[in-house]
Amino acid sequence: MNRSGKLLKSCVTGLLFWVVVAQAEAQQTNDTLTVSFNEALSYATQNAYMSKSAGYDVDAAQKQVWEYLALGFPQLNMSGGMTDNLSIQENYITMEDEQGNQQVIKVRFGTQYSWNVGGHAEQLIFDGSYILGVKASRIFVEMSKQKKEKTQIDVRENVAKAYLVALVAKVNLDVFKENLRVNNKTLKETEALFQNGFREELDVDQIRLMVNKSKNMVLEAERQLMVAKTVLKFAMGVPIDDPINLNDDLDNLIVPVLSERVRLDSFSVNNLVDYTISETQVAIQEVKVKNEKAGYLPKLSAYYDYNYFQFGDKFNSMNNSTGQALGLTLSMPIFTSGKRNATVRKEQLNLLKAQTQKTMTEQNLRREFLVASTNLLNARETYKNDKFGEDVAKRIYDKTRIKFMNGLSTSTELSQNEGQYIQSQISFIQSTLTVLDAFIQYRKALGSL
Repeated sequence: MNRSGKLLKSCVTGLLFWVVVAQAEAQQTNDTLTVSFNEALSYATQNAYMSKSAGYDVDAAQKQVWEYLALGFPQLNMSGGMTDNLSIQENYITMEDEQGNQQVIKVRFGTQYSWNVGGHAEQLIFDGSYILGVKASRIFVEMSKQKKEKTQIDVRENVAKAYLVALVAKVNLDVFKENLRVNNKTLKETEALFQNGFREELDVDQIRLMVNKSKNMVLEAERQLMVAKTVLKFAMGVPIDDPINLNDDLDNLIVPVLSERVRLDSFSVNNLVDYTISETQVAIQEVKVKNEKAGYLPKLSAYYDYNYFQFGDKFNSMNNSTGQALGLTLSMPIFTSGKRNATVRKEQLNLLKAQTQKTMTEQNLRREFLVASTNLLNARETYKNDKFGEDVAKRIYDKTRIKFMNGLSTSTELSQNEGQYIQSQISFIQSTLTVLDAFIQYRKALGSL
């Protein structure tokens, strides 16, 4: 009975241990951010540092609209004060009676205590600059929203590139690990042949060099993957120390890159936020010109003042007085020595500049689309050629390895063919990154990123 109890206790303890371990592993898995390509773009659109900053700019612009609107609403101000005259200045007055006798009298003007409270209300009635200023501030909000959209596009571009670089680095690591596995297997088989007298020691040393080279490439690929993930996390707005996993497949992402038809007639500048921003800049400058011209118009406002006073030498017996005023204020520029005219002309020149910038932006966007289309077509052809070259190099290497194991090829020839295969792998990886980057640039130039 005692042995059974101990056995049961040991089983329960072991079961609890594995439950705790499983929960810890599950917790670690839940804490790891796992994202696909599209999920990374969506996450970054909301959480990237630049996206958040652009959102704050939009909020600030909306507050600025109300700040300007408030200038046309009633403005109320209140003021007050209290004075205790510790020492009232004395004045001397000379008095003269009918007989010509003079007498000097010492008097004080003022009271010991006094306090007052007053209010001032003002209402703008007419100001041409105010109306145009409100319009300009609303256009500025639209500008902020457009800049936010541009920022989000830039964020998605950076994240897309970083995700693909990390994904390619992951694939690269898997390839080099496989190369290392094959070389280790070849080394063991060659050592066995050497021990049985079928291979020379030179062959064993040559394969060992190949294994060491493969180990170095695996270590370098691991470091590149770590750096690529760090860059991706920063671009997405994920804390650098948080783990992240990529669950997309490179082959699935490359399919639309190779299959999407490049059509030059599908381009329209109206789909691009850069062109929309240039149009908004022209609209803002047009309002500025009108605003300066509105400076020739008069400004009219109404005001009302109310003041209440109390004064005396004792707090319990003070006199009081009130005052009120209602009026209009009119101001109108008459002569400014040409300053106003020069300001208007300056803004008109800035308008011409904005219109020129708009035309230049349109032409530049068209140029970027043509360049991006051409680069994508070229990158596709290079990718296909490098893919074919990588397949051929692998077949050569595999056949050479078989020949080497059967004693029909030397270790030097095997090493040379492996180096050729690795170089073709590197070229293929580079062309993969190039075609993916070209596709991102093409989609951005098309306005569909």
